[in-house]
Amino acid sequence: MSVSNFFLKRRSKFWKLLGAVALLSLLVATAVLAAHVIEGTDVKVTDDNNNVDGGLANVTPSKDAQNRQANEPTVAISPLASPVTGAVGDIIAAAANDYRMVPHFGDAWMPVYLSFDGGATWFGNPPFPAGYNTMVPGFPTDTSPEGLSSPLKNLDGSGDPVVRFDADGNLYVAGIAFNRNFDQPDKPVDNVVYVAKYDFTPGSPATASTTSTAGMPPHFTYAGTTIVDRGAVGFAVPNQPFGFAGIFVDKEWMEVDDNDPANSPCAGNVYVSFTRFSGLAGAFPIVFSRSQDGGASFSNPKVISTGGKGGTIATQGSDIAVAPDGTIYVAYRTFTTNSDAASIQVVKSTNCGKHWTQPVTLAGISSPQAPGVAFRTPTFAFAVVDDSDPNVVYVAYQNFVAGDYDIYVQRSIDGGFTWSAPVQVNEDPGARHQIWPTIEISNGALHVAWYDFRNSVTPGNEALDVFYACTNCDGASYPTFSHEVLVTDVSHQPNCQMFGGGSVAFHGDYIELDARWDGANHIVHVVWTDNRDVPTAECDLTPGPGETNSIGNRNQNIYADKLTVSP
Repeated sequence: MSVSNFFLKRRSKFWKLLGAVALLSLLVATAVLAAHVIEGTDVKVTDDNNNVDGGLANVTPSKDAQNRQANEPTVAISPLASPVTGAVGDIIAAAANDYRMVPHFGDAWMPVYLSFDGGATWFGNPPFPAGYNTMVPGFPTDTSPEGLSSPLKNLDGSGDPVVRFDADGNLYVAGIAFNRNFDQPDKPVDNVVYVAKYDFTPGSPATASTTSTAGMPPHFTYAGTTIVDRGAVGFAVPNQPFGFAGIFVDKEWMEVDDNDPANSPCAGNVYVSFTRFSGLAGAFPIVFSRSQDGGASFSNPKVISTGGKGGTIATQGSDIAVAPDGTIYVAYRTFTTNSDAASIQVVKSTNCGKHWTQPVTLAGISSPQAPGVAFRTPTFAFAVVDDSDPNVVYVAYQNFVAGDYDIYVQRSIDGGFTWSAPVQVNEDPGARHQIWPTIEISNGALHVAWYDFRNSVTPGNEALDVFYACTNCDGASYPTFSHEVLVTDVSHQPNCQMFGGGSVAFHGDYIELDARWDGANHIVHVVWTDNRDVPTAECDLTPGPGETNSIGNRNQNIYADKLTVSP
């Protein structure tokens, strides 16, 4: 063997060994990076019929027997122990725009989804020990005493869900209800913002749903529905320049002050913010209302987004965050007008919502429809406050930069007066969109989840997933975020045109997570809209009206996952 061959072989073995060591190091590093999150199995929340037509008679508030759509989910974790498992954190509530009752009355209605085993089960057979689907009373075919007495009765549909628990474990469900036409008796009111309440009554049995009654969930008792604000005649009047002539109240959000009364003078208050659209006037400010009696009544809504020169007349997508001392922050986005540029703004109240600061602008935004995506992709703002420091506030939003959407977070450490520069949360392996952030705080850790198209391989953005990252966790401190974690077990095709007679794709306008600290780890529950149950051959991607049926091409569902995140 020549000397040169000897050294070539030795060098080859050296580089192979070095490569093996490098690969091992990469695998170990990847395992370490991912080890801070234990990602569970995706669980279906909506009780559909698995692409089999179960028949009209079996379509009830508890059963999606004809495989209809559901989207725009919300989620909340109860602070009390589950009557089923005995564990704190095992009662999970969710809701969505749910279309299962369309065969009976032609529109969506507000559901209530409950899990009593930490999100592992959301439905089942009587007596429904671990999970249950039902709906808020008052839908058009509801003839129960609760339905007939509901202030929602005679309205066509309901949506825009938000669920929250109070400190006593009572459940609040906020939404809007509306008439799409003038075929209902309640013509003077076209739409409302409302809050329904379910008292926590451990041990109370479930009752079955029928086509004309909403079953009572186990361990909760429906306490009633309260109107927060009303729209006016005009939303349903055809041929209006803005689609409606009067007032349309829309895109509400809700939060409950769950603080100890020793720490917050506002403890127990229920807060609702929303946009009040004025059709002919063209203005749409953020308004705010509060309840000081457990949701039995709400204050007269007041405008909070247009004070002084810092305000704007065109706003939407508000979110409420409550600090540990009761301070309230409301974040929202503005639209470009003759005097304003599109931006993210925040207002603040230190006296339980009686008075508000002037709006503070965090950053300008660009928010076009996401190129290559068939469903609408609006930009909203989401806010949280550190659970130990009322002056540390985070706001998340999506922004269209350099050809695609990314997720950004900004932080204030002085109670919202000044804000740090935007920090991009997601890694960006290519020119794919990341949209719809959702955030929450637990034990100082900031949790962020979002929709992500990075796994798509075609220009059609055919693969949508949910990703998660956190900061102030697992050794990462703000502004550094942890290694990203893929939440969804499978990607789904989000562009199926299953609305408008098979001519429109729609995924709602948001997803959500909630989080709690169990003393050792952060427990995070994420919910999202998912088309994985639509058979590939049934997904209509062609613009224009298409075939719709009850077999599977509109079988859009809500899915959930539980993450265990190390500190």
